Amino acid sequence: MMPSGCNRHFRSRRDYFIALRHAAAYGMPTIIHFAAVKPDLDIQSLAKTTKFVEFVAPASVSEAHRDVWQRLHRVHTGHETVYASPAFFEMLKATQPAETVLLAVGHSPVPHTASAVAVLRMREQLLDPHGLAGYALRRKMRMWALSGSEPLLAPENATADALAGFLRGLGGAPYGFDALELQSVEVGSPCWKAVTETGEVRDSFFVYMPNGIRACHLTPLPDTQDAYLAQFPRKKRYNLSRQLKQIAENLGGPAQVVPLDTQAAIDQLSEAVRLIDANTNVLLSKAEYAALARQGLLLNFVVQAGGQPIAVILGIPSGSTYRINKVIYAQRLAPYSPGTSTLHLMNEWFIADGRFKLLDFGFGEPGRAYSSSNTTVARARVLLLRRTLRNRLLLMAHRAILACEKVARKSIARIRRQSDHKPAPGPKP
Repeated sequence: MMPSGCNRHFRSRRDYFIALRHAAAYGMPTIIHFAAVKPDLDIQSLAKTTKFVEFVAPASVSEAHRDVWQRLHRVHTGHETVYASPAFFEMLKATQPAETVLLAVGHSPVPHTASAVAVLRMREQLLDPHGLAGYALRRKMRMWALSGSEPLLAPENATADALAGFLRGLGGAPYGFDALELQSVEVGSPCWKAVTETGEVRDSFFVYMPNGIRACHLTPLPDTQDAYLAQFPRKKRYNLSRQLKQIAENLGGPAQVVPLDTQAAIDQLSEAVRLIDANTNVLLSKAEYAALARQGLLLNFVVQAGGQPIAVILGIPSGSTYRINKVIYAQRLAPYSPGTSTLHLMNEWFIADGRFKLLDFGFGEPGRAYSSSNTTVARARVLLLRRTLRNRLLLMAHRAILACEKVARKSIARIRRQSDHKPAPGPKP
């Protein structure tokens, strides 16, 4: 029987008992507010608890939650902090189903004291969409993704142990999920140490990195154009100038960067993607772009010459960093190196604008040669999977597939080397 007074905080009896089961399994009391706002949190009854996590539906986020959230977000320095911001949460709230978005608030034993915040977003996706695993393991998993890849904690409290305790508490999230997803964790950060070095997380989850540790490219932006160009050798500067001149001569005008940061520019972005023959699936919905614009987070770019779009840059501002999610350009212009020219013009635009000090390209290798203006940092997609038999078997299958792919690649490379060194047949007698 559901205790008296609890039904007003849950959508159903089933949700209530799921929450209790998760809390018991992970050794943490869990308070969940779904249907009603309850600004005055009843923490006194949990005074003996070391930690607990409250899961708050979008409609139930109070001013007290927002005050703590804003304070923690202002001092957070993570590379994806924009995705954990109240502004981005408002975009999710306006465009996503209510049951797929939650605010998780970690509390200390001191009454009314919140110590950590995380934005959770429910997604259904494959364990690994790449290679053979993407074909063989087709069952989608229900994951609560941490928007921003890590919780928000005050710098003085952001220790590996504190993060591990909070991540363990997130295991009590509702709606029956398979894993927590940390999309991009920087190697060596407190969050990395929490998931790889603490027993608290490993005792609660299978910690798995489907794609291993990967390099992410960053471009620090100098203060002036002269300092930016001075990074390149003379031949590189000459080639950039020649490519831009060729684009201007063949397309009827010089290439220029056009920022798209208002709702009125959303249709222009869609049209530019269509004209350069790119897949429009890379775009968000118009509703999502409109919501980002209302929160001051919309900033994409079209590079055009002679009135024709030659490239589109999709990204989002995050403090003094601009996060680039996708760069697409017209393949028909490949002889003029539109990718290299686009990135060069972008860098010049950002330097002239003055708001940004770093470009973050995220995972993946650039299509052009490694630039002397770039640096790299190691990051990984980390999954915290529930310790279930199904998840254990899934991980075993994925590891076996990766091992087979590795053996196949080595065999193909060996055959190619032998073929390259095979002597040419001599003349027939």
